[in-house]
Amino acid sequence: MGYPKFILFGDSITQHANEIQGNFALQPALQDWYIRKLDILNRGYSGYNSEHARVILPHILDAELNAEKNNVKLITIFFGTNDGFVDNNPIQPISLERYRENIDYLVSLAIENNIKPIVIGPSLHDPKICKKVLPHLKPGGEDATSNKRYYQYSEAAREVCKNRKVAFVDLWDEFRKDGGWTRDQLFQVNGSLENWEVGSLGHLLSDGVHFTGHAYKIMYDAIKKAIGKHYPEFLPDNLATNLAVWSDINPTDLKNSIFK
Repeated sequence: MGYPKFILFGDSITQHANEIQGNFALQPALQDWYIRKLDILNRGYSGYNSEHARVILPHILDAELNAEKNNVKLITIFFGTNDGFVDNNPIQPISLERYRENIDYLVSLAIENNIKPIVIGPSLHDPKICKKVLPHLKPGGEDATSNKRYYQYSEAAREVCKNRKVAFVDLWDEFRKDGGWTRDQLFQVNGSLENWEVGSLGHLLSDGVHFTGHAYKIMYDAIKKAIGKHYPEFLPDNLATNLAVWSDINPTDLKNSIFK
């Protein structure tokens, strides 16, 4: 009765994937997509970065993998939001080169354990909302990060995925396309400007960093698209349903017909 597993691994954006934001929640949507086929496990850790991730992922896999290492099928790897902060504290920011190394390590660990990785790059940032709702990120009033910085981290993750030939979800660009903005317009967004051409990013970012339901829906659609493109064997229609369909149950031979 042990179901194969799909692990969501990341920071607070992953941790909050169970919560209904507006009218959508990511993890329940994925569980519904994979109902009776894969169990969706949330291993999101608020505030964590890729350096923390490389310490804990081996322990997560030790706990979840069976002896044959064939029961964890998919894993999302979504770090970079905290890594990309600009010297706001001694715990979270990680240099771009070290971030690249960490993502490569996490991907290699997944591959070594027969797990298909889906790397998700950091998305966008709204410094005005962030300063209002999350002032602790930069007590001095400076911007906690920038869209250009997140773009650089996202591109580093993309490069790793290209080299490793694994799935990459470009949330930075997915969000950009949703808002109809250009890259240069988003690069100009900072806390010192009174007006940006892009306007507010509030329909995507509830506090300048974390996702609204609309943003999670974009992420959900992008994950499904990445699986279809890179790992079509793990689309729900290509996976066996756990236990017999009710109409195939033989009332005179329950055990054999249910577990056939």
